[in-house]
Amino acid sequence: MGDLHGLNTLEHQPQKIAAIEGIWQTERGAALRLFAIPDEQARANRFEIAIPRLGSWLLTHDADGVVRGLDEFRGAHPPVAPVFFAFRAMVGIGVLMLASSWLGLWLYRRAKWRSDALPRMMLWGFAAMTFAGWVATVCGWYVTEIGRQPFIVHGLIRTADVASKVPAASIAFTLALYVTMYLALIVAYIAVLKYMAEQPETVSADEATPQDQQAVPGVGSPA
Repeated sequence: MGDLHGLNTLEHQPQKIAAIEGIWQTERGAALRLFAIPDEQARANRFEIAIPRLGSWLLTHDADGVVRGLDEFRGAHPPVAPVFFAFRAMVGIGVLMLASSWLGLWLYRRAKWRSDALPRMMLWGFAAMTFAGWVATVCGWYVTEIGRQPFIVHGLIRTADVASKVPAASIAFTLALYVTMYLALIVAYIAVLKYMAEQPETVSADEATPQDQQAVPGVGSPA
């Protein structure tokens, strides 16, 4: 699915792909840039680490394929750095989540499916990744929404042409309400997770049906 989406974006929003890949000049056999610091003033990348020709192979399925650069879209491409880094954060977190899950399964199997025998460091790692999926999703949203700028309808209507005339103070107030609400939800979510992690026996007992409670001595009725 990701490959199909990439081919579709390359066809219909080539400047977004150029920003994602940090490609300034049109290239045949474009490299895959693993890391760089895009410099929009110099229209070049700093401290670039790249794999030759792999970018064209991934994007066009041809190692010698042509990928259009940002210089072809002067005044009509998104800010490069946010799109470039958000895409790499999204992909990096996704790969880390996959690797963590596979490692966890392997270690769980080695521990003969006993959770109490799992390495404590691994469990702390899983806890630290609680919000990894959410962060990856937000990064993907940044790539989508910032990457389509300066257009609201690609190639037809610019964002500046349909910008709201609502006063900035009203927009700031609404944004503050949203941020406050989501912060409250995040705090509540973390509190519930903490409670479930620290008192799993209580949570299990609360969720048990009357039949389950009767089947377990000491839960729901005197032994």
